[in-house]
Amino acid sequence: MDILALSIALLSLALAGIAYWRAGGQRDVEHLRAKQKELTDALLFVVEEMYEESRLSLRQTADGLQQLKAEAIREIEQQLDRAIQHLAGLEKHLEDGLKSARTTALTTTHEIERTLRRRVRRLEARGSLLFANAAAALAIRHAHNGELPRAEQRLDEATALLALARETLRSDHAYDDQFTAVKQSLATAINAVRLQAQDIQQRIEHVLAETDQLVGALEADETKAAASKTNSRKETP
Repeated sequence: MDILALSIALLSLALAGIAYWRAGGQRDVEHLRAKQKELTDALLFVVEEMYEESRLSLRQTADGLQQLKAEAIREIEQQLDRAIQHLAGLEKHLEDGLKSARTTALTTTHEIERTLRRRVRRLEARGSLLFANAAAALAIRHAHNGELPRAEQRLDEATALLALARETLRSDHAYDDQFTAVKQSLATAINAVRLQAQDIQQRIEHVLAETDQLVGALEADETKAAASKTNSRKETP
């Protein structure tokens, strides 16, 4: 097609567009924009509801961590302090995300919310694991004092808390291998208690070690995520 033919085709297309606009196309576009706004508002409402759900989850986790802190269990004291610190930072990130929800592209808003929701669930799971660690620490004390039924009860509690932590993560499978390792060490420790084995305390200490590794992995990933968020905020003009 030569330049003259192309120019004629473009002019014809422009004239056809003007005719469509005058024939009611403007109303169609305005109607489409109104529908698009309705859809955007509806999706933003869903995103804001998800933010609120995450915020409530964090509040419940914070209450649980404060309750655990009041127990003053030395073995988890430092982990508990780091979890509380991470929780405060994550609450701030949730507030920032919610404030920017209506001024950011919808796809970006959804991605930010999804990332924050995963971090909230991981912190929630950490809370359950810290309770499990506390139960295991108490089980060691009971075993040391020859109170094997109480030690077994605490290990059963730790097993339930481990299951709760895994359930909280839902489709987040990043830590599956470590969850499996803790589950196996708990089963071995419970069996040792029931059989009144000679190495009961060592078996329970292994539970603590495995759980510490899992909590440490969650801690490290949250530290990276928080640092990444802080750096991106500094780079924003």
